[in-house]
Amino acid sequence: MKDFSMYEFALRAAGEALADLGNVAQISRRDFDERASFRFRAQVPCLEYISLMIENALLLRTHRGGRLYAGFEKLSRMEGVIDRYMRIADVSERVYVFGEDDWKPPRHPNLRVVKLPRETRLAREWFVVADSPTLRVAFVGVDEDGFETPVLEARHFRAFKSDEPKLVEQLAAAAEELVDRSIVN
Repeated sequence: MKDFSMYEFALRAAGEALADLGNVAQISRRDFDERASFRFRAQVPCLEYISLMIENALLLRTHRGGRLYAGFEKLSRMEGVIDRYMRIADVSERVYVFGEDDWKPPRHPNLRVVKLPRETRLAREWFVVADSPTLRVAFVGVDEDGFETPVLEARHFRAFKSDEPKLVEQLAAAAEELVDRSIVN
């Protein structure tokens, strides 16, 4: 788990045909919906919007099925959206959250925490992978600046989004393997 990067895995799985939007200040809903897969570079507010679109889509498509894998770098970054994640856990088969162990989320029967040691590459990545019968979409970003940045919302990320079913399934399978490895360790 120490050397695994969800971002690099996503780029390898997507292949050469991946559109590159370059540096963006924002992603529109149209770009998000009309482009199956793309990569870009942006700051935290843009990534928060993409995460919100995925999270809201999960809540609107109540199914009691599917899994969500979400990486927060540090679990404390989840604190501001914990109510939303508790609701997602209510309507999902299982929600897995990954992050450095600096905050303890509330307990929920469908929520599992995967604690990441600080030195793992995943502890510098932000991801949301939804794999359900009604929604298959993945967003993955890697932090370029780190938590030493004076204004955390000003951090830059290289990021990737896809709603191609086979690609999302590969990312979900990789996340599931990480969950399995964390149980063994």
